[in-house]
Amino acid sequence: MSNFRSILITTLLLLLHYYSPAQTAWLYTPVKDDDGKLKTLQAEIRKQYEKDSVSITGENKKYILEIYRDRLKGLNELFETKEPLYSPEAAAYLAGITNEIINKNPELKTLAPRVFFSRAWWPNAYSTGEGTIVFNIDLFTRLQNESQVAFVLCHELAHLYLNHSNKKITRYINTIYSEEYQQKLKEIKKKQYDKKEELDKLEMGFAFKSLRHSREFETEADSIGLRFMKNTNYNCKESLTCLGILDEIDEEKMDYSKQLPKLFSFSGYPFKTRWIEKEAAFFGVTAAVKDKLEDSLKTHPDCKERIKSLESILQRDSAAKGLPFVQSPEQFTQLQQLFAFEGINFCFQSKKVSRTLFNAIKLLEQNPQNVYLVTTIGNCFNQFFEKQKNHRLNNITDNPSPFREKNYNTLLEFISRLSLKDISHIGYHFMNQYSTAFSTDAAFSKAFQQIEKNYTETKSSN
Repeated sequence: MSNFRSILITTLLLLLHYYSPAQTAWLYTPVKDDDGKLKTLQAEIRKQYEKDSVSITGENKKYILEIYRDRLKGLNELFETKEPLYSPEAAAYLAGITNEIINKNPELKTLAPRVFFSRAWWPNAYSTGEGTIVFNIDLFTRLQNESQVAFVLCHELAHLYLNHSNKKITRYINTIYSEEYQQKLKEIKKKQYDKKEELDKLEMGFAFKSLRHSREFETEADSIGLRFMKNTNYNCKESLTCLGILDEIDEEKMDYSKQLPKLFSFSGYPFKTRWIEKEAAFFGVTAAVKDKLEDSLKTHPDCKERIKSLESILQRDSAAKGLPFVQSPEQFTQLQQLFAFEGINFCFQSKKVSRTLFNAIKLLEQNPQNVYLVTTIGNCFNQFFEKQKNHRLNNITDNPSPFREKNYNTLLEFISRLSLKDISHIGYHFMNQYSTAFSTDAAFSKAFQQIEKNYTETKSSN
């Protein structure tokens, strides 16, 4: 009996320790990049540009070269803004998946792709066309297993293998500099009236034609990407799950019109409903027009259609099977957790403060006792106060728009309607809740000290 009691007490103590607040308050440390490897990557990209430049042929060579030069400039800007994430651990994990795909598909070995994570805060992955594949960490945090990551990489490797990007560039240049297109431009310029409308019509027609080809490329990349994936040890059926996630990726799980009052209402400073009251319409753009435009201009075909297409392929291959993880599932989970915080940190460092607050609020719901997230939210209000005081708030916040996601617009409306006093008081009351629990944290103390200074400055104002 005493033995049983001893085991029971030990078990309870372990459970209490495991589920204690200290265990849920994960400590985030910003990723330290391998600067030497990043410089090597940048040099390889430059070398590839020089190689591609001499291979261009045709009468429109100089125009194609201009776009190649712009592509190089865009990639260089990624490195200048510290967007690539290249820690040894993260790079090794991504290389492990890439190598599994390439080693099982010998036709890909000549591509020698450069694959790396990006700190960008939106869910995306893309092939630039000259050998670089970028995987945004925000997309990585949305996926469920390594096989889904592998499908995304197979899809982007298919784009590279099929030379889709360079084909699009050549088609674009050859179209707009064709005799037919140039003749239409001349005819429009000669018109006395309706020039703008005619130019818009011409450009829109070209845009929709290009988007149709882009959708065809996406479908082809799915098909060829799945072929690559079948040769690996990954579970091909996860390609369907992955597309299902992408199909719902814009659906908002948290309602900020409810979350903001919950988070920023205090006995000493109650939340005001006017801060988040909805406008009837944005800039005269109705919801129906917004939906129509968004649907018309989607580059990717509907994910449900893509799922059906891949399902038909998988049904023909009854042997389709594999593993959800080839590498460590624990490492996948650890990277997801790290990347969620790293994206917020990069956002703040990039002075995208309204987006930082948006993402920090979302993550705080899952990590309610995290000192980094609380401190970051406090620092956002410190930044709002400083910029609003100098009439420069728009330098760090986005404006509400009918083309932004609903929740983000709610937050932007909230920020735009706050007075200087509102900002200082909300920031103070929010941080003050944690002042005892986090008093020993240096970053929190520094942020709270500034919050208190702002609060004192506006405390007596009307």
